[in-house]
Amino acid sequence: MSDDRARHRRDFGAGARAAGPLLVASFVFGLAFGAVVSASIVDPVVGAASYFIMVAGTAQFVMIDLMNASAALLVVLGAALVVNSRFALYSVALGPHYAPFPRRWKLGLAFLMTDQAAALSLRHGDEYPDPERRRWFFLGASLTYISVSWLGTIIGVITGPILPESWEISFIVPLMFVALLVPILRDRPGVVAALVAAGVVLLARDLPTGVDILLGAGSGIAAGWLIPRRTAGTRREAFREADASCHVRKGAERP
Repeated sequence: MSDDRARHRRDFGAGARAAGPLLVASFVFGLAFGAVVSASIVDPVVGAASYFIMVAGTAQFVMIDLMNASAALLVVLGAALVVNSRFALYSVALGPHYAPFPRRWKLGLAFLMTDQAAALSLRHGDEYPDPERRRWFFLGASLTYISVSWLGTIIGVITGPILPESWEISFIVPLMFVALLVPILRDRPGVVAALVAAGVVLLARDLPTGVDILLGAGSGIAAGWLIPRRTAGTRREAFREADASCHVRKGAERP
């Protein structure tokens, strides 16, 4: 049992370290959300608690903007669902990784899912063929990222709007999304998917928060699927076939 616990701690720690490069942006994003809550019509305690309960990130910025504009409840909820509909894409991509997990793990990790956690899971999932080790890695990455955002939110609510509006903090999310695309630049479909997704995110930056990521993710996935994948193994087979064909021709040409 002690060996299992030690292994779980190592895998959890590996996930936390994988999230490390994103933690500064995570904290600043939470800080910005807390500042927005403190300056809105939403009760500070309710606004801060919403981040703990929903873990909706960019969708919550949209919801607060709409509530400040006295939008109808159905409009607020509908906008949040549209912004977060990109998680349907993540669920399809992560389905094979999550399939062996017990139900409680599936539900828990789904609750902690963010754009960044999804990207980290997709990037490192194949490194952990053992489902038990994989879920502890996912938990370490997701919980670490979310915890830092939670901390930033609390501080933002307490300290108030200390960040200038000119900083455009909400654009941190698409910037992190674009940065997370870099590790998939390993083959032609990955390059095309990353370039298309990054381009769409940048072009759609003036759309409501979260819509840019939704469009970028969908466009990148579609573009990647349209490009035929040619693996190194396929290329080696092609070279062997060409070499064998050459030897056959040379043998046929001999008198």
